[in-house]
Amino acid sequence: MGSSSAPPTKTSSVSSTWQRSALGYKERFVDDFYFNNIRVRQFPCRAVFEKALCDAFGSSFASDDHLASTKSCYDDEVDNDRVPDTAFTVWESSVILGMYASRKDVWKRLIGTRKLQSSGPIVTLELGSGTGVASLLQLSLSSGDDRSSSTINFTRLNVHANIDKMPENAQVVTQPLRWGRIEDIQALPQDISRPDIIFGADLLYTCDESVICALAETVILLTGRVAVFAVCKLHRPQSITFFLSLVKSCFDIRHVAVSTAHVDLMASDEDFGLIELWRKKIAMTS
Repeated sequence: MGSSSAPPTKTSSVSSTWQRSALGYKERFVDDFYFNNIRVRQFPCRAVFEKALCDAFGSSFASDDHLASTKSCYDDEVDNDRVPDTAFTVWESSVILGMYASRKDVWKRLIGTRKLQSSGPIVTLELGSGTGVASLLQLSLSSGDDRSSSTINFTRLNVHANIDKMPENAQVVTQPLRWGRIEDIQALPQDISRPDIIFGADLLYTCDESVICALAETVILLTGRVAVFAVCKLHRPQSITFFLSLVKSCFDIRHVAVSTAHVDLMASDEDFGLIELWRKKIAMTS
């Protein structure tokens, strides 16, 4: 499945490997990514990933549902601004999001006391999950609460690679969900169709407003309590502003300083941001 770097002999709580921009091509796009206790496979592009699958499982694998589910939600020809094949590489925002959500104090605040005291599962859903780093970190560093996590696309490969790192009572579902498509939302399994928390990392980089509108529509339709996004401000800050303008009527927006995201990260508030979207309470009229 492609070349892999050797795992570090000792895992450091403060690791520079999450900061990707200073790495060479091979480390950034080809080698496996190791962080804390998870291992994430990477590929430089979709074509290399598909070839690796075909080499491993045979050419017939290219036409089945597994490989079809790795296709992008939007064709490259439609979004000319798209960074090609972004789903196959670890991006820094996803590490920030995963580490932030893994903090016990943050997790309890996002879920709420009532949900934590209930016997039902806690359901999280990650949009545009790509390699799945955010969800995998959140799961592997969690305290083992009941929860389900819905991620999509290439995540399936990395979920299986890290299955032994997850709590025994965790359930992980991978399913395509195209933004702005109500039929995809309706097709979600019933037990994850109303997630407690929605996550998204580095989704607001495109200048195509139709993509941002579709994402906003999905977030508004799916989010019950809170959605948390990690963003890179260096990409297109105007896209972040546009997205927030679309959702502000439905959510109270809270900006969190990335420098406070996690004690084991040193992140720049100038480069990255964390945004919490809290569903506004509907005023009751007499």
